[in-house]
Amino acid sequence: MMLRLSFGAAVLLGGVTMAGTSHAEEATPTIAEEPAPTRAPAASAEVSVNQDQQSPGHASGLMVQARVQAQSSLLSVAGGPGFLLGYQGPSYAVGLGLGLTRIGVNSGGQSESLTLIQVAPTAIIDVWHSADGRARANLIGSVGYARASLVVTNSNQEDSSASASLVPVMLGFGGDYFLSRNFALGAEFGVQAMFLAGASTNSGRSSKNVDAGGNAQFAYGALRATFVLGD
Repeated sequence: MMLRLSFGAAVLLGGVTMAGTSHAEEATPTIAEEPAPTRAPAASAEVSVNQDQQSPGHASGLMVQARVQAQSSLLSVAGGPGFLLGYQGPSYAVGLGLGLTRIGVNSGGQSESLTLIQVAPTAIIDVWHSADGRARANLIGSVGYARASLVVTNSNQEDSSASASLVPVMLGFGGDYFLSRNFALGAEFGVQAMFLAGASTNSGRSSKNVDAGGNAQFAYGALRATFVLGD
């Protein structure tokens, strides 16, 4: 009788031990299978922010813009600044407009030459861009300084001249399409004004300043090609 009881207790104890071991083995894989934390979403967000700052449509850096411009008035000989040198940013551009125009005429032994030099700080601000950033619409504004001089030489080789200081002001609307990140073609139109700041004349050995004022306004249109040296 005692032998049977001892044998039964041993069997019961062994069953309890095996059940505990089995339960521990089942719990172990659950702990091992917990996924490790990942930083992929944060890294992806950081890449996205960097791409937005660099502008997906075009590069940012040194800008050179060539311009062909015409006006709807007799002052179309001015032509506006022929080049714009400056910096192209993600959604704006700032630069210095430079223009040089010279016209010479010879008739009946008399020659005349007109020279106009322009310097105009210019700002271009984007007001819209396409989803891929290549097509952009912008506002353009500038205020500068211009110097015009007219020299007349008659048949006796006597010179007379006149010069004027002008303040050109420009406000326009335009757009560009970047064929690549570093090159764009565009156009603009708007209005320009010329304000006379001072004038002088020189004939033979005499010269005098002219107390005069005046201004002129006219519409203009321009084609432009923009090169950007940057990434």
